[in-house]
Amino acid sequence: VSTQSTGDDDLKSMMLEVDQDGDGAINFSEMLTIMIRMHKQTRESQNLLKVFEIMDKDGNKRISKSELKKALKLYCNKKVSNEEMDKIMREVDFDNDGYISFVEFSNCVHLFK
Repeated sequence: VSTQSTGDDDLKSMMLEVDQDGDGAINFSEMLTIMIRMHKQTRESQNLLKVFEIMDKDGNKRISKSELKKALKLYCNKKVSNEEMDKIMREVDFDNDGYISFVEFSNCVHLFK
């Protein structure tokens, strides 16, 4: 699969979604819709990164099981057992390296939207 075809597919998908009058072109109001959506996504990503950085106490760009456990207790007032933490890590740590990367964190948060 080439990157170009994936980009083209994404563009076609966005056109179908945004081209409300179906004329095959994006008019000014449709362009505003795209710009607003992109702005919201950027803000959401920035906010998500801030939350991730708060949880990443040692600043190594990944969240350990102990950092996540402390964050759940501190910010969610939820005490989680070691067994529950192991289960959470199995579900969130997609590459099984023992840490939660920003990508893994972001993917999990988006699952709950």
